[in-house]
Amino acid sequence: MPRIFVIGALVYDIVFDVPDWVAPNQAVHARQVTRSPGGKALNQATAARRLGADDVRLIGCVGDDIFGAEMLEALRREGVNVEQVRQLSASRTSIAGIVVKDGLPGFIGAPCASRMVSDEHIRGALADLAAGDILLLDFEIPQPQVMFALHLARAAGAITVLNPAPFFTRDAFVVDYLHLVDVIIPNQMEAQLILDSESDDLDELASGLLGHGIGTVVLTIGEAGSILYQVDCRAVQPAFKLAAVDTTGASDAFVGAYCLGLSLGWQIRKTLIFASAAAGLACTRRGTMSALPSLEEVRLLMASRQSCC
Repeated sequence: MPRIFVIGALVYDIVFDVPDWVAPNQAVHARQVTRSPGGKALNQATAARRLGADDVRLIGCVGDDIFGAEMLEALRREGVNVEQVRQLSASRTSIAGIVVKDGLPGFIGAPCASRMVSDEHIRGALADLAAGDILLLDFEIPQPQVMFALHLARAAGAITVLNPAPFFTRDAFVVDYLHLVDVIIPNQMEAQLILDSESDDLDELASGLLGHGIGTVVLTIGEAGSILYQVDCRAVQPAFKLAAVDTTGASDAFVGAYCLGLSLGWQIRKTLIFASAAAGLACTRRGTMSALPSLEEVRLLMASRQSCC
């Protein structure tokens, strides 16, 4: 099985389930508080490993503190390779405060160590990246490092997957490296930001991304599911209808599951159903890493809905 390399952030999440959003000069009491290792790269690597990937390698930085140590221990228990996660004494572990109301999350982030991934670190971590391996990237590390890693992966013949999140503002050079991306997995807002477009037409947005040389576009559209686009293909996958309590980890579960299917050479339809099932299950539990489903849970859900193909 090809290896899955994941570069991005490790963030310690503190999730507050609240009855109302916080307003200035107002206190809101949480109904429940959940602590959990998180960050997109950590979650996606854990999701792929928990769902059956043999060799998942995480590349990133944490602080030399209790939060970083707890995350590394949790990842080791999951079987994720953390040899290339550096503990930095000069920086604190990244922390996110996540406020969840009616299942929808809002985020307050303190990036700290997660933004300290360097070109030198990436070069060493990808030294043995080979043809057929998968490199997964997100935007929780600076875009210059994303572009650097994509160039290395293309030279090695690896399959490149980009989840362009979180994406707040459009940097001019984003489009300059899209031709190095084999698979991009954005939501509608992220696609609009990349293309500098206000269009709500999903087909138009996907066409714009494909026009930059990307091989596959997978648009995630929340409770409506996802749509995969290639030059000669359009595949719609509805979301699994489950009782959602916290959607925070859904996207990462989807991306990790998709990369697993990609590594196993599954057909498009099977990969989309599998990723959708994983995302749906992640919504039924609070937290991030703690909410990610197991392979058995995903299989049972797919079997119960008679969705296997």
